[in-house]
Amino acid sequence: MSIYDYIVIGVYLAFMLSLGPIYKGFSKTASDYFRGGGGMLWWVVGCSAFMTTFSAWSFTGGAAKAYETGTFFLILFAANICALIVCFFFTADKFRQMRVVTPVEGIRKRYGKSSEQIYTWLPILTQCLFGGIMLYTVSVFMAGAFDMEMTYIIIILGIVTIVMTLLGGSWAATAGDFVQMLVVLVITLMMAALTLSHDQIGGFTGLIEGLPSKHFQWTEFARPGVIIFFVITLVINQVTMMNSMLTGGARYIFVKDGRDAKKAVIISLLGFLLLAPIWMIPALGSAIIFPDLASMYPALNNPNEAAYVAIAAELLPQGLLGLLVCGIFAASLTSMNSLLNIYSGTFVRNFYIRIINPEASEGKQILVGRVFILLYGIIWILIALMFKDVKELELFDLILLATASIALPTGLPLTFGMFVKRTPAWTGWSTMVVGFIVSICAKTYITDAWLQQNWGTETLLNKRELGDMKIAFATGLIFSACTLWFFFTKVFYKDSNPEYKKNVDEFFEETRRPIKRSRKDDIETDNRQHSVLGNLCLAYGCLTLLLLAIPNETKDRILILICGGAVALIGFILRLNSKKTINPPL
Repeated sequence: MSIYDYIVIGVYLAFMLSLGPIYKGFSKTASDYFRGGGGMLWWVVGCSAFMTTFSAWSFTGGAAKAYETGTFFLILFAANICALIVCFFFTADKFRQMRVVTPVEGIRKRYGKSSEQIYTWLPILTQCLFGGIMLYTVSVFMAGAFDMEMTYIIIILGIVTIVMTLLGGSWAATAGDFVQMLVVLVITLMMAALTLSHDQIGGFTGLIEGLPSKHFQWTEFARPGVIIFFVITLVINQVTMMNSMLTGGARYIFVKDGRDAKKAVIISLLGFLLLAPIWMIPALGSAIIFPDLASMYPALNNPNEAAYVAIAAELLPQGLLGLLVCGIFAASLTSMNSLLNIYSGTFVRNFYIRIINPEASEGKQILVGRVFILLYGIIWILIALMFKDVKELELFDLILLATASIALPTGLPLTFGMFVKRTPAWTGWSTMVVGFIVSICAKTYITDAWLQQNWGTETLLNKRELGDMKIAFATGLIFSACTLWFFFTKVFYKDSNPEYKKNVDEFFEETRRPIKRSRKDDIETDNRQHSVLGNLCLAYGCLTLLLLAIPNETKDRILILICGGAVALIGFILRLNSKKTINPPL
């Protein structure tokens, strides 16, 4: 990268830091701070939800999968689309109509006080590892791909995330997701167009003709039975994760009502339908232009993870390569600041005011939330720095496996619980425990040798098939065991105490009852959101246009003009819209 690219990265990080002070004044109450007062614009929340799913892994590990397997990688996006369709028709409006400040408050309404504390502390403890892992993985990639100092990346990204979320709360986190989505969107579209116009590609037809046949004939790297099994369990996993009270609720409690929650889902759906195939083009093109990434990026454990970076370095002019790095940082920051905001709210609303200080004022709750974000973020940084010095990769893999094993058992009872009423209070946490036990057994007994013995009798399973079968078997077993246990507990519902039954009835009645808000009451907030977001986009677009001063060729300057101009234009449109909302029609 050139000095101009590093300047772009520095300006971007400073820009993200500024979001905290800018949005600090938006939070007057704990509800404002932790979920935007339940009055955020639906399209902003939809963009944020999409960006938390479209993580930095998309540009690294995801790009590697597309580079290696081609269109097979679209299965993941298809599974997410299935999950979002279920969310649109069955759960999104219910999540908002839980009428809660944090998702765990919904769990309290559905499963009682004990489940509230379990679902408060289990995610907080496990996300300590996950936050550190996110910081570590993006830093490993940047260090190997761009020869950056890993320690500096961990500390700087960690500080930016902490300050931005600590000061601005959910407003800064969600607005930051929107601006960062624009960065990712513009750079993705530009990369796709440049890839197709490359001499070695020759347009979309040339891309299709130049790719190996296995990129379209999936059975060349995995037998049909393995693919079908993997796809079914992947869809099950994604549908469960996106429709649980914890994950889904965290996305859609920010909007004004159930109708807006459904609209927010549409934004995510459009993102996966339109952006995902376009995003794949550079990774596929990289397989043609750079068939041997190992020799180009020897410092990376998996050189194929540099598929996106390799073609970006080939195509992007000075300055815009830095903007791609910003896009990778953006995808990381969106996940991290969202998690910081969610778990600070959970700590304050579901532990601090429940157990320690029930009389805490709104200001005190915000203060405690900020202290939590500071300490929790520092723990993330320390864990990431610890991983930097751990050379035993097996330890890192073990933690990743443990984290993945927790997600499905945790999510299943929170998804079923949105639809099935007559279960006792202990159904939620006991189903989770059953899932943990099955997960441990699956990791212990489903080995390569066992799979080869039972599934590779005629032809041995290859490395890819073994990996997919392990994931599929673990997911299938956990889902089956948790489902059977969940519905088995219905037998004991009749023994539940009357107060619990009453609370469950009220929970289901609330989730079915639409929220009625006066449009007049939302005008001022809507106007302010349009205005501030418009100013941010205008500022970021103009900063990007300053790259025109870099000594690039004319065609490269045209690219910069398009990139900066597009973001600035969106900002201008938002500013115009803010003026229109001041005096709406009666």
